[in-house]
Amino acid sequence: MPYSETPMAHYLTKRIDALLGIKNQREIAAEIGYDKPNMISMFKRGETKVPLDKIPLLAKALQVDPAHLFRLAMEQQWPGMKVVVDEIFKNIASDNETENLLKPWREITKERDPSPNSHMARILERAFKEIMGATPAEKV
Repeated sequence: MPYSETPMAHYLTKRIDALLGIKNQREIAAEIGYDKPNMISMFKRGETKVPLDKIPLLAKALQVDPAHLFRLAMEQQWPGMKVVVDEIFKNIASDNETENLLKPWREITKERDPSPNSHMARILERAFKEIMGATPAEKV
């Protein structure tokens, strides 16, 4: 399974499993335009890539942020191209990131756009580790 170890496959597995009891894979498949749930299983197992044109509907079906899902899909489509995508589009922030990180940062800094120093970076890293159990880069 060529994409089984991608962040997208891991993320989909966790998110779809979390929705069990709320909706099943057949319902998710129908919401994104597939007649049978086998495509959802193939996405989860990493047997096939998630088509980019399915990202908006898949995000809606999974009740997740489309920007986050799009970033994962881009990396799955073109491994190693994250740097190029980030260079072109800068950082595509999810609604969660905007609401819970960017807005408070801008309020606290009074929109001065300071560069974080090493002390601030260590504090933020400790906070992420405490809240998430790992650094942001280690999480999917």
